[in-house]
Amino acid sequence: MAGPIQYGALLQAVRDRTPDPQHPSKQRYIQDSVLNRTLNKLRDEALVSRDREGSFPYHTTYRITAAGGQLLDALGPLASWSEQHQRP
Repeated sequence: MAGPIQYGALLQAVRDRTPDPQHPSKQRYIQDSVLNRTLNKLRDEALVSRDREGSFPYHTTYRITAAGGQLLDALGPLASWSEQHQRP
C-alpha cells in the first residue's frame, strides 16, 4: 500500500490479490466483516490509521503508520522467500 486508500478500494484490492487455491483462475471472496475486523485489529496495534470524513455514509480512509511501514520492511524478505518456494 503506497498511500492512503479508501475502504472500498482496499476491499477490492484484497479480493483481486487473493487467488482461490482450488481454482487458480478465480479469486477467493473475502467478507466485508473479515476485512473490517482485521483493520480494527491493525489499528489497535497502531499499524494502520483510520480517518473518517463527512457524515453518514462516511468516507473512511486507511493508511499505514510508521510502525506498520517498519513491519512491512521487515516482512518483505520473508514474503519474497515464500513466493520463491511456493509449491504448485
